Amino acid sequence: MDEDAFWVLIEQSGRESDTKKARLQWLEERLSGLSVDDIIDFQKWFNICEYRSNTWDLWVAYHGVFPLGSEDGFLYFRSWLISLGHETFEHVVTDPDTLIEVPEVLHLQKLTRRRKSGLWTNEEYPEFQLLAAVAWGPYKKCTGLELETLHDCAHARTGLDEGWYKLRDEQPNPISEEEFARRFPRIMRYWGGMPG
Repeated sequence: MDEDAFWVLIEQSGRESDTKKARLQWLEERLSGLSVDDIIDFQKWFNICEYRSNTWDLWVAYHGVFPLGSEDGFLYFRSWLISLGHETFEHVVTDPDTLIEVPEVLHLQKLTRRRKSGLWTNEEYPEFQLLAAVAWGPYKKCTGLELETLHDCAHARTGLDEGWYKLRDEQPNPISEEEFARRFPRIMRYWGGMPG
């Protein structure tokens, strides 16, 4: 499976399903019909996307748009970002400041203002934790092996270092309002100042 085939599956799953649960089921069915090599490659491309999106700038943009906070939340958010498709993913990873312009993000901001409580349903929430694990079941079904084997095989194919899951760049801590405005002008304009 090449990168284009990976994105075809991700995007088609979104068109064919109207809930996160149904989307996972759709992907599991499709992956179960593929070869073991293709399942491993699917996980490889997912891991590469997780790596590419694990940057300090996206972390700051995420906190500037969603006051959610945790490292786990950022990980699950990145799975959600992948679920939005190739074009959106590339746009936001290349320029994290554009996160505030993603239609799904603007929809969540409108819901927050309308409800005032800021609570979203599971379907609305900008996290998709289980998407990162969707290949596990099909892999075990095809091979009888545990998920650690899938991780080892997928990781070997990525060519990434052992610390691939850590933030890829330095953290300027703390970020000043001037620096935030320089690096994230769209988010700054949206909130009328530095968020949080």
